Amino acid sequence: MSKSDFDFERMLHPIDSETFFSQYWEKRPCFIPRSDLNYYSELISIKDIDSIIRFYGSNPSQVQLIKENSFFNNDGVVDLKQLYKAYSLGYTLNLGRINERWKPISDLHRKLQVFLNHPVGINLYMSPKNSQGFAAHFDSHDVFILQVEGSKNWRIYDSPITLPLPSDHKYQERFRNELKSPVAEFCLNAGDLLYIPRGYIHEVFTSDSSSIHLTVGIHAYKWFDLINTAVTLLTQKDVRFRESLPVGFLQQGEAKVSLKEQFQELLQTLADKSEVEVAIEEIAQRFLGEMSPLADEHFYQLENLDNLTLDTIVQKREGIYRIIKTISKIGIQFAGNTVMESNRSERAIRFIVDSEEFAIKDLPGLTDNSKLALVRRLIQEGLLTTV
Repeated sequence: MSKSDFDFERMLHPIDSETFFSQYWEKRPCFIPRSDLNYYSELISIKDIDSIIRFYGSNPSQVQLIKENSFFNNDGVVDLKQLYKAYSLGYTLNLGRINERWKPISDLHRKLQVFLNHPVGINLYMSPKNSQGFAAHFDSHDVFILQVEGSKNWRIYDSPITLPLPSDHKYQERFRNELKSPVAEFCLNAGDLLYIPRGYIHEVFTSDSSSIHLTVGIHAYKWFDLINTAVTLLTQKDVRFRESLPVGFLQQGEAKVSLKEQFQELLQTLADKSEVEVAIEEIAQRFLGEMSPLADEHFYQLENLDNLTLDTIVQKREGIYRIIKTISKIGIQFAGNTVMESNRSERAIRFIVDSEEFAIKDLPGLTDNSKLALVRRLIQEGLLTTV
């Protein structure tokens, strides 16, 4: 299966990303209608669904059946007959984390993570005619709806909480009972896109057409994530952040006055001494560590390691790369892995990070045998592939 070139810009077309982020991101819904029923056909079609379900094997927790906010799951291996029957009874089929099981969507998933620098999750929803899946609800992450086949009706209600956090989900039922008139209604047809900022309540249903859509969830890092990381790092260096709160601080009196004064001092210390770059690096390490390797013919690469020559052209897999430096070693962190080498490979490592593709012979600072050995290792570890 060839690699898909579907990316964020193409997902938003004809709106450019600069316009989207300035006018819509975290602000208001964005509906992009298209007169192209096959716009998403290279990602997935209804003919692929049966095969994809089998890829879930004995992990049915990510295969859900939804009807008016109720679920039932299978135990053991996914039973296709049961899914077919449930679908005919009006249940919506939800395939979670489909990006881990279908290469075109996996390619899109990686492109989005590289472009956005935020965690992304992609689910598929397949709904029969005249059905409703989830009841009205809001999400604590931003979502893009890619209508693959059929059509689906969306009702959007005002956001009761501006940019909610996951902890705000406990208010779902209360807000559902207080719903007023929708602020927008859309009918998504195949090829259309809808962006819903986190917090906007929405409900969906089909009428005389079945529906397949992808939900692309952006689980964005927040400012408080960066600040919390900076505080944690500073806490490791400054003992004052680790000291206990004053005895009696809950009562009015000197303890409470002292607490407020020291709190202001610590805030000033945070502003003056926190290392933002180090905090960003900490988040980057977490982000890359949680990325899954791409399933893209790696066994083929392993089987051809002995065929490498100095003239072989290699390239990095698509992703984000982070150089790690210690006293005696240098390394590269990439999706789901870190490779460390001795400092004598520093020029070569930096050359690799800065290059899209290159001939093995062009690696600087190493003997020919060391060049081949380094590239073999980086292919084995999943960083490089042959062109």
